[in-house]
Amino acid sequence: MKNEPQISTEEKPLCTLCSERGQLLYAKLSDSLFGAPGQWNLFKCPRSDCGLIWLNPAPRAAELHKVYAHYYTHDIGSESLARKGVKLVYNWASKLIQIPVGLAQARKRMRYLYLDDKFSGKLLDIGCGDGTYLRFMAGKGWKVEGLDFDEQALKRARDVYRLNVRQGTLEEARYPDYSFDAVTLRHVIEHLADPLGTLRECLRILRPGGTLVVVTPNSEGLGHGLTHEYWRGLEVPRHLNIFSLTSLRRCARELGFTETMQNSFTTATGADFILDESLALQARSQTGNLQGIEKKTLHFKRTLRAIFLQYKEHLSLKRDPSIGEEAVLILQKR
Repeated sequence: MKNEPQISTEEKPLCTLCSERGQLLYAKLSDSLFGAPGQWNLFKCPRSDCGLIWLNPAPRAAELHKVYAHYYTHDIGSESLARKGVKLVYNWASKLIQIPVGLAQARKRMRYLYLDDKFSGKLLDIGCGDGTYLRFMAGKGWKVEGLDFDEQALKRARDVYRLNVRQGTLEEARYPDYSFDAVTLRHVIEHLADPLGTLRECLRILRPGGTLVVVTPNSEGLGHGLTHEYWRGLEVPRHLNIFSLTSLRRCARELGFTETMQNSFTTATGADFILDESLALQARSQTGNLQGIEKKTLHFKRTLRAIFLQYKEHLSLKRDPSIGEEAVLILQKR
């Protein structure tokens, strides 16, 4: 976008998780989703027990607000009516197929962020956006609170849903020890400059027996393998650290959780959306139109392909558990 303020950056040559020097994966990527200025490089950790991907150089902390100037949370309702209608019909009709293959149950678990087997308690959702998830969980008996940096999204959470939400980071909130029974981060950890620091803070504010749930795009999944630098999960320059099942497990070990003390897996529940947008970016690259925000209109053939790939991905999980579009880490505080 023209006349956007430039973003000051700093070098990040070492892996955020293990301090290994990274290897260049993709160079000179542009923000083809929301038009933040600049060109960006992604590096990957060469260690087989890590494999984290990260932005290098990355925006300085004081500059991060600039990369969210035109974020999707500012444009509620931009989706076309045709696309909304097709999604409603698809969500209804697809249940007939999703139930026998197990995708319906997997989606139900994701809707609860894997707290469907927990008794209600006090829940903090970090990166709560407009509060849709918090409203759902409040209806299930949970006492809910939310955190987000985006004041426009939080205004909707307060004004429409009447939720208890605040603006800022977890570290700024300074919750007392043992404040919550559950803390959730869905598509948040990839936005954090210090993911391990934030996860440690999550564990501090959890009560003994409390649950920490992390969901993030999976760089080892089917979508990245198919669409490479156009994969929606990269989202430069907002995604500072991009995880896989391997790197999430590395996080757990760094936090003191052995393999038997963690629950980590991948899922295809959100693959239709991620793959649809990835295929759209790939198609736009062929026309040379990779700048600015594309209105969410209906592309029937592409969307059908994304749905087909979602089922393929879901059915392949038994053979290859790492192939899912999103990676999940669930930690139980001792």
